[in-house]
Amino acid sequence: MSVTVGYVLTLAIGAVLLSGVVIGVGGVVDSQTDRAVRGDLSVLGQTTAANVESADRLARAAEADRSNAAGATNASVSVAVDLPTRVAGIPYRITVDNDAVTLRTNHPEATLEIPHAARLNVTPASVRGGPIRIEYDHGAGGTGNLTVVER
Repeated sequence: MSVTVGYVLTLAIGAVLLSGVVIGVGGVVDSQTDRAVRGDLSVLGQTTAANVESADRLARAAEADRSNAAGATNASVSVAVDLPTRVAGIPYRITVDNDAVTLRTNHPEATLEIPHAARLNVTPASVRGGPIRIEYDHGAGGTGNLTVVER
């Protein structure tokens, strides 16, 4: 009888210790994933904002060249940006408007907004994370806008 009781107690203590370790490690993994996602979003947001600003500078230079040229042609700029499709194994979205670049994931729920200094109008857009293109096209009429599209 005492052998059976000892065996059951050993199994119960082992199960309690094992469940404690699993719960403790699970919290650490979730915390590390959240930190990795936020860090990656920060880097990708800075990269995207910098490329929006680069496209803005190129578009303004193209407009200046266009206005100085005798036979004015369309001014167009295209900047390709290679971004990963996932951060820490999680898909994300990029939203761009006149003021900022916003990156967002659903699980874990994380949102990061990076302001940009583009002077031209930026067409509000929301695209999946991954390779994008920032375009500017100013034809004969109207004003040109920067637009972010998926590649």
